[in-house]
Amino acid sequence: MATPEPKTVAFVLYPGLTLLDLVGPLQVFASLRRFNDQYQPAVVAERVEPMPTDGPLTVTADHTFGDVPDPAVVIVPGGDAPTIKAMGNPAIRDYLRHAADTVPVVGSVCTGALVLAAAGLLEGRRATTHWAYFDRLQACAPSCKVERDAIWVQDGAVWSSAGVTAGMDLALALVEADWGKAVALAVAQELVIYRKRPGGQGQFSRFLEAERRNDRTGELQLWILDHLDRDLSVSRLAEAAGMSERHLSRRFKAETGLSPADYVERVRVEEARRRLEAGSAHLKDLARQCGFADEQALRRAFRRRLGVLPSEYRERFGT
Repeated sequence: MATPEPKTVAFVLYPGLTLLDLVGPLQVFASLRRFNDQYQPAVVAERVEPMPTDGPLTVTADHTFGDVPDPAVVIVPGGDAPTIKAMGNPAIRDYLRHAADTVPVVGSVCTGALVLAAAGLLEGRRATTHWAYFDRLQACAPSCKVERDAIWVQDGAVWSSAGVTAGMDLALALVEADWGKAVALAVAQELVIYRKRPGGQGQFSRFLEAERRNDRTGELQLWILDHLDRDLSVSRLAEAAGMSERHLSRRFKAETGLSPADYVERVRVEEARRRLEAGSAHLKDLARQCGFADEQALRRAFRRRLGVLPSEYRERFGT
């Protein structure tokens, strides 16, 4: 029986991309070759020339876009300001539009989803990106359903992942789709990472955005952060802000997208998560310090917000 031809996985290179967005998933496919040689990673760009990344290294593509005619997978890494430039690059957009018609899988890592959106690939689809770019992705692709807690999302031939290291989760998911759980687990063990990460990306996002605000709502958010173990009912918040309860609720929702109660629970969970990472041992004390009524309230909030229990989170991420 003839040996099947290796599948080419093409990574789109552009100046200033986030280095780990590229080398993380690239390493997953490279490590797979220890178990079989059915993936052939390639780095493609508009031109074959050294390009800067967001780190101290430059990267040179192996091929131009036209040199790899039949890739099985095309993946766009992310970046920050450089991604915006990549969104406006006609050569990249054209390459991705052509890939959408001919390539079995087109994917993105982190803010690479914005580049897919600029090429029109996310309209009417589900997708995700780094938690800090949800609103920008939604603005770029209005009919896209942005999955705000997913580590990765598949919608037909289009795959997308959350921020940075989630690109490795996406690559493992592609390996599992082709070769099964046993092979994906072997690669994960080789790289010392989870085959399937517990929880969603909500567990990694930071809700302490009040420091970037300079208005009464921002001042109240900062006040909340300093008084998490106190009474933070709407009536108490209204008193602290010098507003009526109705006016506070309306203004807070308009400016943050959250109700006061929703925001309070989120930042309490965020603080509990931070303390668990630092090694906090007793859930009863942790619940009290973060303003929860008891351990059960803490557990319910963790399950609701992060998809895991506090004890599970501490086991996986605590020092």
